[in-house]
Amino acid sequence: MNPKELIKNKGLGYWICAGASVVALIMAIVVFATWSNVLPNRVTDGYVIGIVFLVAFVVQAVVTFFPVRFAAVVSVGVYGITFGVILLRIAEAIADYFNKVAYQGGNFVVCILYAVVCLVLILSSVAACFFSQTKDEKYLI
Repeated sequence: MNPKELIKNKGLGYWICAGASVVALIMAIVVFATWSNVLPNRVTDGYVIGIVFLVAFVVQAVVTFFPVRFAAVVSVGVYGITFGVILLRIAEAIADYFNKVAYQGGNFVVCILYAVVCLVLILSSVAACFFSQTKDEKYLI
């Protein structure tokens, strides 16, 4: 199948997930550029957030060439893992903000931005679960 037919055959569910994966790629770049200044002081492995955002992008790239019926469910799982990784790394910044101390450091607003964007990606992938991944309904699995 040539690339033009491959893209023409994609359904609405695929395009929603593809848009989410592009946002995940952008977020990975943002995280790699900002994590050392944004996350609390004790977090020395903030790059892991960027890595799991990249994993989500790679999963969508694989699904482009190997159509799977429930690919959006896989995306929901990957973004769910990403959200968990984010929460583990921003907890101290949230606690400092609500306790009105600056003990652990970190930028509360950007940390919340990481989490909110990930939640939006989860919700968009959940919505994509209700739409077809391909127009002709032919799937590898």
